[in-house]
Amino acid sequence: MRKKHTHPYQTAAGLILLALAGPLLWWVSSSARQIVFETRQFVFWHSALETFAIVVAMLVFVTGYRAILSARRGTVMLLGIAFFGVGLLDFLHTMSYVGMPDVLTVNSSQKSIFFWLSARLLAAGALLLYIAAPVVPRIGLVKKRLALLAMLAVIGIVAWVGVFRIDSVPALFIPGQGLTPLKVTLEWLIISVNVLTLLVLWWRRQVLVNECVMALAFAVLLSAISELFFTMLGSIDKDAANVLGHLYKLAAYLYLFHATFNEALRRPLERLDIQHLREKLILSASPDGILWVDQNGCILMVNPAMTTLTGYAINEMVGQNVSMFLPEHLRARHAQSMRNYFMAPLPRAMGLMDLKLLRRDGQMLPVDISLGHWKDEGENHAIAYIRDLTERKKFEESLRHQATHDELTGLPNRTLLLDRLQQAMTLSERNARYAALLLIDLDNFKTLNDTLGHDVGDLLLKQVANRLALCMHDGDTVARLGGDEFVIILLNLNASEGDAASGTKIAAKKILDTLNQSYQFGDRIHNSAASIGATLFRGHAINIENLMKQADIAMYRAKETGRNVIRFFDPTMESVLLKRVTMEKDLRDAIVAHQFVLHYQAQVEGKGHITGAEVLLRWQHPERGMVPPMDFIPLAEETGLILPLGRWVLETACVQLAIWAHQSATSELTLAVNVSSRQFRQPDFVTQVLDILKQSGANPLKLKLELTESLLADDLEEIIEKMLALKVVGVGFSLDDFGTGYSSLSYLKKLPLDQLKIDQSFVRDVLTDQNDAAIVRTVVALADGLGLSVIAEGVENAAQMEILAAAGCHAYQGYLFSRPLPLPVFEAYHQFVAKRSVPESDAIDPDHRGVTSGKTA
Repeated sequence: MRKKHTHPYQTAAGLILLALAGPLLWWVSSSARQIVFETRQFVFWHSALETFAIVVAMLVFVTGYRAILSARRGTVMLLGIAFFGVGLLDFLHTMSYVGMPDVLTVNSSQKSIFFWLSARLLAAGALLLYIAAPVVPRIGLVKKRLALLAMLAVIGIVAWVGVFRIDSVPALFIPGQGLTPLKVTLEWLIISVNVLTLLVLWWRRQVLVNECVMALAFAVLLSAISELFFTMLGSIDKDAANVLGHLYKLAAYLYLFHATFNEALRRPLERLDIQHLREKLILSASPDGILWVDQNGCILMVNPAMTTLTGYAINEMVGQNVSMFLPEHLRARHAQSMRNYFMAPLPRAMGLMDLKLLRRDGQMLPVDISLGHWKDEGENHAIAYIRDLTERKKFEESLRHQATHDELTGLPNRTLLLDRLQQAMTLSERNARYAALLLIDLDNFKTLNDTLGHDVGDLLLKQVANRLALCMHDGDTVARLGGDEFVIILLNLNASEGDAASGTKIAAKKILDTLNQSYQFGDRIHNSAASIGATLFRGHAINIENLMKQADIAMYRAKETGRNVIRFFDPTMESVLLKRVTMEKDLRDAIVAHQFVLHYQAQVEGKGHITGAEVLLRWQHPERGMVPPMDFIPLAEETGLILPLGRWVLETACVQLAIWAHQSATSELTLAVNVSSRQFRQPDFVTQVLDILKQSGANPLKLKLELTESLLADDLEEIIEKMLALKVVGVGFSLDDFGTGYSSLSYLKKLPLDQLKIDQSFVRDVLTDQNDAAIVRTVVALADGLGLSVIAEGVENAAQMEILAAAGCHAYQGYLFSRPLPLPVFEAYHQFVAKRSVPESDAIDPDHRGVTSGKTA
């Protein structure tokens, strides 16, 4: 922000002097019109004018030499030093004028004119350099003093020549004749320098816009006019031209002083005012409170933010002692701390300590304070920046809560649980009382997630957390480990282990009863149960890790023995968990070692025509032999290993389809591949299937994917989208175990299915249970109505097949035709069946184990 200055009087005076210059020059140009002054009278006025000019020159020196804030303070300082020399030369000119007392040598016109011309040349050159020079922002103190000494040296040399060697200087004025050509030439040289300076000023007027360009222009112009008058001196040097020349020189000095004063003092002071205003605005806009106090603690200044922080008005704080922001019992100690601070003041940054400020309403506000110190006229002062930490404290507390609590339920998480468990162990040892650790796992929670979705699962977890919290006594802890696992620490049980176990059972039964109550999710009611594993402890005899392990083992035992029960840890349980851990490790190793194989169970039509097969996964363990699917498939689902296993099954099946396609006997066979819900939910499942088909070269029309009903409740729209993307290329879909899950007819009509598979649980008792028979007929009719094919699994005898055929189902899978067979055996069986043009009952193995041919076991 720059303040524009106008100087109408100075400008008018300058213009008047310029306007008078022409007539005055004309007037003194003729000797007939000259006015000659009496010697004593002339010397008096000459001395007065020169003294005035010397004073102005010294003012230019002082203002320039002391410039501190000017952007061109270095340049102004050099101009000031130059005019220090000009003032000294003017002084020598005055003292050596004829009529003044002789000093050292006789005064003469030659001597006075010599000093005059020296002063004028120095002034003209200094003005030119000042206007033409680039910005010299700052000159150090040493260089400034050296420049001053250099100027004194130059003036000393000129003074020595003018006083003691003036005869060696060519004549500049001859009494009775007037100015010599040399003197006139030098005057015109000075005029030329001034004209050049004026041109440079015009050229740089935008650069020097802040430096009173008009005043500089007047100074240069009036200096040039002054010299014009001195080119017109008569035969004596005491005429009107001499007087007018001195007057114009004095006017030029005054305008130059005006310009240097503006650059060296006025503009810097204005900048200080602007800076002060800017600092005031910054202080006012600062969100932190700012407090200025003296060494006695008296408040000298506060910013508006202090009003918000403290509740006091500004006028209520200024003049009071800073101890007003402290409780009464802390004020004496604070006063001593403040005295200590001023004895050895050091700046203090934010973040070194948390303090509290007493507000007007009596509340203690958490704040952080930084301190600064300075001295003013020997008195200590301090400024304090005070920051409100309320929001930061809330945020830190929020972070601490997030680090130690479960985000979904708000219960303590594993981190806080372990800390509470450590405290419980210490407390139980001190009180000589048992405590209990309960690990709670919700039964069938995964099924809920798979059928109703994760949002409903989250709602259940929240309600379970609330119910568990209501079951707790003071001092007990309920925490969530993750997933559907919760942990409870029961404190202050009986000193007797048996009584402590009884108390734990009572608490556990209360928990199970509470969790068994129905849950309401909008218009949906859900029933859930839980399994609890418990272990007792007293003191630190067992470390936390093993304690958690014991509760985990007991919980798994509870699930194995029927769920919705509590089981206490027994050392014999550890072998069960070890078996599970070993199984998981072996399962991972088996994937890497390629220990899995596929078996093929025939799917037939009519009385035995093989149309394809369902591929079934088998694990050929190097030590335990063939591991049943029920022993490892649930574990694979739980651990996520079903994903690489499922991909391998699909890849192997597609490769086999591609091989069969090149053999006439097997080219028409299809393969059904089971797809787990976890596998199907992968975002890139469609891409995986398409890539496998492309890489294997399998015909998509021969591939059928079997889906379970539990998949349908997850995200129906996404499921349909994936199914349609695969049906475009020819992949078929069968709904496995139909009737046992959670599907509805509305789901069924939306899904782009090709086949329904009747579950073996209905086929098994179809001969003896009328309900199963009715379900079979209903499923067949439903499939027929929807335009879907139907196949029954678990067909073990001819009577079952006849009932199914009578109901309209003519596709079968089961031991009646073939067990799941290794690939070579299945291919041999298919070849055997294909050779029989009309399959008879003797083509069926009477033990339902496979083919009757002696070629195949």
